[in-house]
Amino acid sequence: MSVKRSLLFMYVLIIFTAPFSAAYPTDRDFVRFESAKEYFHKGIIYFNNMQYLAAADFFRKAVGEYPDYYSARDYLARSYKLSGFSDSALAELNRVMDIEPDNLATKNRIDSLLYRRSGNKSGEAGAYVLQASYDSDRMKRFGFPDATDMTVDDNRNLYVVSFSTTRLVKIDPNGNGRDILRPGITGSFYGIDYRDNMLAVTDFKQDRVFIINTSGKILRQFGGSGNAEGLFHGPEGVCFDNNGFIYVVDSGNSRVQKFDLNGKFILSFGKRGEYEGEFDHPSDAVCLNDMLYVTDVTAGKVAVYDLYGNYVKDLKIDDVVSPRGITAKGNRLVISDQKNGIIIYDPVTGAKSLFNSWENDGSFRRAVNCFIDQDGFFYALDSVVNTIYIFSPVEKLYTNLEIEVTSVDVASFPVVAFYVSVRGRDGRPVYGLSNDNFRLVEDNSVITTLHGDYLKNRRSGASVVFAVDRSESMRRTHKDLPWFADFMLKSMRKNDSIEILNYNDQVWKGGEFDWSRRRTLDALGRDVYGKGKKTGAALFQAISDVSSRLDRRAVVLLTDGTITGDSFVQYTPDVIIDYAREHYIPLYIICTKKPDGELTRIAESTGGRVILPGEVDSLRRLYSDIKNSNEYRYILVYNTFKLPSFRGWWADVKLEVNYKGQSGTEWGGYFVP
Repeated sequence: MSVKRSLLFMYVLIIFTAPFSAAYPTDRDFVRFESAKEYFHKGIIYFNNMQYLAAADFFRKAVGEYPDYYSARDYLARSYKLSGFSDSALAELNRVMDIEPDNLATKNRIDSLLYRRSGNKSGEAGAYVLQASYDSDRMKRFGFPDATDMTVDDNRNLYVVSFSTTRLVKIDPNGNGRDILRPGITGSFYGIDYRDNMLAVTDFKQDRVFIINTSGKILRQFGGSGNAEGLFHGPEGVCFDNNGFIYVVDSGNSRVQKFDLNGKFILSFGKRGEYEGEFDHPSDAVCLNDMLYVTDVTAGKVAVYDLYGNYVKDLKIDDVVSPRGITAKGNRLVISDQKNGIIIYDPVTGAKSLFNSWENDGSFRRAVNCFIDQDGFFYALDSVVNTIYIFSPVEKLYTNLEIEVTSVDVASFPVVAFYVSVRGRDGRPVYGLSNDNFRLVEDNSVITTLHGDYLKNRRSGASVVFAVDRSESMRRTHKDLPWFADFMLKSMRKNDSIEILNYNDQVWKGGEFDWSRRRTLDALGRDVYGKGKKTGAALFQAISDVSSRLDRRAVVLLTDGTITGDSFVQYTPDVIIDYAREHYIPLYIICTKKPDGELTRIAESTGGRVILPGEVDSLRRLYSDIKNSNEYRYILVYNTFKLPSFRGWWADVKLEVNYKGQSGTEWGGYFVP
């Protein structure tokens, strides 16, 4: 019996002690994971406040405590990327791939970063595939019989004008008819162009030009019947140049007339004839690189003029026989020839390609107009079948979109708001998306009440950081600083705001975000110069300060244009460029003298520009350029099913986007507050 009891005791001992001895490492890992989770939680708080470097510190601590913590390592890579440290982001993304080799979202982020570094440009390939078509009959009440022209606004809404009606059909980026704009005109619309929330429309029958907003309200009109200056006889094509001047193709008078935005006549050029500089039936025009290109549908030519109306030459292009419409993209002209289809032509190199058919025996019957939008999609209008064809650059159709979460707001829980951006493979933002383009899944449950809001539709103010060089070399221009700033300050309104950020060997705020011109000028007027010139640190701080603002955003650097040994020690020009690009914040650099090349590169690479003292027009339009800039951010808002009792629970969220044959997926989440 004693032996049996001894054996029984040993079995019991083995049964009860074995699990504890085996569980000891797991318990230790559990403790480490809980510690890592605390670091991760703190990192998420900083991340959602868009303080990405502070977030990265905590995510690093989390993976240091628990190296296989995938979410922490993933957010560490995101924090590096969103703060401009692309090399560190790539290194961390590759480590994430080592943990999860089949993670498609991570692979796409790596491919996208590498692709952008290669310097590839969207829309330059010239190879297109049919992506969609809008048939006038199938659009029903949004149909466009006898359509003659079309254009696209900053939100990627399409506007179509028809000769047989005086209405504009508005079609959203997903191909849905959204509105019919009826400005109350009784004539025949013919040509249309878009600039800065304005549509210029020609009325062929009434011999007038109307400037209309995107809601259909007439802002101004000019013209009338006749052949005197400022009058028309059958106006057809119309276009804006980069300075806002309007060019109207006065077809019946065989000339082109130029006006300012108020409709004031500037000049006219051209006359009926067969010689150089003369027209038979001019039909459309486009501005490209300070030249005006005019199609003559009867003479079968494209004539070139400078913007002062001086004749330059006629282009000799094979396959151009009956050119009706013309547009431009990049450095190329895109010509709609009624007989031969679409001709894409480079006026500098002479390179040409003909596009008149596509897969499944598709072809144009009569191409009367076309254009390429900001995302590289190619639209062509065929008047015989009353159909608009949309073609995608082949490289876009077979690549993914990148959707990125920049922050999550749970302050009004259970209402959750995800701030996201959507970019193509080339890094360019995708604008104008709607609810129809997004899908959100939280913890495997599809959110059916998702409300997607395009931030551009919510905010109309401008937030600007003035980074002011307070190094000793700037002291001599101290009294000029208010003069530079006042070009913008005089235009600012109460919904705008400006922050003053000073720098020399340190960086400090001279004034919080404020709309007051007086207080801003007072801050600029302080004599606080000293040694050092930490330009990189100032720009990095300026981008950080403005990035979370919900307005149009920009950074304006006031400097003498020089850099010193300490200018870019902590933050290199490449980091500054990548940081600004990640948040689509243009950097404008006002220099009192010719700038160092690195400053020019920073400005041009971020969508801004260098402005010198003599460039008064550039200073004057700085505010409007910022206020009217594109907005790329979206807010995805929904009510979660989680209760406050779930406090501390991590909610996994999957975000999907689909747009014109492209798609993207991203994972994110939040801690229940």
